Amino acid sequence: MEETKLLLDVNEKPTIGKWIILAIQHVFAMFGATILVPILVNSSAGTEVLTIPVALATSGIGTLIYILCTKGRSPVYLGSSFAFIAPLAAAYLKGGISGAMTGIMVVGLIYVIFATLIHFIGKDWIHKLLPHVVIGPMIMIIGLGLAPNAISQIGLGTDTQIEWKGVIVALITFLTTAIVMVRGKGFLKIVPFLIGIVVGYIASICLGLVDFTPVAEAAFFSMPNFILPFVNYIPSFSAILTIAPIALVTMAEHIGDHTALSSIIGKDLLRNPGLDRTLLGDGIATFVAGMLGGPANTTYGENTSVVGMTKVASVWVIGLAAIIAICLAFLGKFTAIISTIPNPVLGGVSLLLYGFISVNGLKVLIENHIDFGKSKNIVVASTMLVLGLGGAAISIVSGDLSVTISGMSLAAIVGILLNLLLPDEKENKPEKVEEENNDTKEEKSDENSEVKSEDKMENTEVIAETTAKEQIGVKNMNINVLDNPIIEHKLSIIRNKNTGTKEFREIITEIAIFLCYEAMKDAKLKEVEIETPLCKTNARVLEEDNYAFVPILRAGTGMLDGLLQVIPNAKIGHIGLYRNEETLEPVKYYYKMPKDISNREVLILDPMLATGGSAADTIKCLKEDGVKKIKFLSIISAPEGIKRLNEEYPDVELYTAAIDEKLNEHGYILPGLGDAGDRIFGTK
Repeated sequence: MEETKLLLDVNEKPTIGKWIILAIQHVFAMFGATILVPILVNSSAGTEVLTIPVALATSGIGTLIYILCTKGRSPVYLGSSFAFIAPLAAAYLKGGISGAMTGIMVVGLIYVIFATLIHFIGKDWIHKLLPHVVIGPMIMIIGLGLAPNAISQIGLGTDTQIEWKGVIVALITFLTTAIVMVRGKGFLKIVPFLIGIVVGYIASICLGLVDFTPVAEAAFFSMPNFILPFVNYIPSFSAILTIAPIALVTMAEHIGDHTALSSIIGKDLLRNPGLDRTLLGDGIATFVAGMLGGPANTTYGENTSVVGMTKVASVWVIGLAAIIAICLAFLGKFTAIISTIPNPVLGGVSLLLYGFISVNGLKVLIENHIDFGKSKNIVVASTMLVLGLGGAAISIVSGDLSVTISGMSLAAIVGILLNLLLPDEKENKPEKVEEENNDTKEEKSDENSEVKSEDKMENTEVIAETTAKEQIGVKNMNINVLDNPIIEHKLSIIRNKNTGTKEFREIITEIAIFLCYEAMKDAKLKEVEIETPLCKTNARVLEEDNYAFVPILRAGTGMLDGLLQVIPNAKIGHIGLYRNEETLEPVKYYYKMPKDISNREVLILDPMLATGGSAADTIKCLKEDGVKKIKFLSIISAPEGIKRLNEEYPDVELYTAAIDEKLNEHGYILPGLGDAGDRIFGTK
């Protein structure tokens, strides 16, 4: 999972000054959409169903709940969901405020139920329902579906007369944001949206587009109009079916948004903290919002875009933004000031924000190597895009009950069904080469025998590699398994718990040499002139300065001597990682690379490829430093680690001496050989 280098990682805290400004930027990013939902719902219902202060407060409270549920591992902001605008208005008209708010609470409960199921039975079934070929277009539809909002805010809609002052303000806002984002240095580069909004707002004031009357009339402090069950209304289930079905679609949106954010920050959020925790946080947040009279919450693509463009993924920033949003809900004057920001300013910023969401959907398709040479993938993706962006809608009416599915909701459902129902295309499997009987075959020339022998060896390698892929259940991955009786013999010795430290260390070195030779089979040679004892001649030699070895501390250093025997002039980098025993995910504590690492082919060394967390984190760091070609060398690999490496970094070639059965509950390889670091260094 490749992404650009983050300026602040998920758990990093900025300095106080930067912290506040970064948080304010997220507040501005979510503000327009958060307040727009109540406005649109009230407009559709013809009366006040939701209020802006309550929407702000519940977005902040919901975000804090989400952060607690995900243990601070996911930089997501929750705000008012656009998917529930029409259902909320319809539910209110059918069942009043009791029906509308009860429906919102039920949506939250549906999330919690699904989170519980995923926790106990896993999420594989979710991935079958929502593969990347479905999620990618879904993300694109989310972004492109919002695009008309940006165009409308600017005032460039075909059904409206162009207001040139608004267009000028939008253009100023857009250009300011874009220029700061592209050309900004230091801290300015981190806050392009805030700067763009401020400049756009000033321009609006100068052009007379800001009406300060609401500010003058507003009180400095005011209590949000919270609507509480059993205080202001009795919960009613009369309109639940109008709202509840949308939960199934917004869960798909939830997965899509988290997938998009995962691709931005380089961490698989559906794995850690896990889909069960993210859904739980979203569900409880939505339930609480319904209890307070607010709209259903959802993960905000606007704030995800801010994370992607600023390269600041700090949960601390998201948390402070949530607290600021809650405080703003009680500040009448400030809320009034923010509400005076003209639509063209919001539209100018949204041009970048919504486009970024769409591009991330495209990125999902590219990074996961979705093959559009396959007709099935074309049918699924194209149908989703047309339905999602073409205004398609289906209404289901039964008595007083009516449910309308449209836009992204309809596209998601159809995409899921098409992917499940359409048959997969048959792949051409490599044919096994049948060996001829030595007793019956005719004599061949030495040349022909040599060619046949090479072909036989090559096909044997293909068959072995295919078997390994089938064992793991992953196709089209760069995996090379050393199928050699000497290596198998050596592995048996180091697997034995009675093998001493000295012998263990020596055999690790020997196998590392074998792995290095195999990994270097495609190495490029340069021609040089040498002099033998008899004459001068041209010879081909390896350009050793083109290579670097990166052992993952500490066990990886046990393989280093073996590789240095093969390429002694290679540069050496080091990365220090330890495994969090609770999450099984790696934690980086040291990173030091040669200055020219980006110009070298890098071989990563780690005797054990278990969960794949350390491998993925190391590859991520190297790619951030500009390394183009990476190979991973391990003595023993687990199917789980191989699969993760293939999913996140399919371009990285893996060379291993053996693929073992599985991981145990503690994340150790079975049958394995124990803790390689402890056995190499004799620490246990």
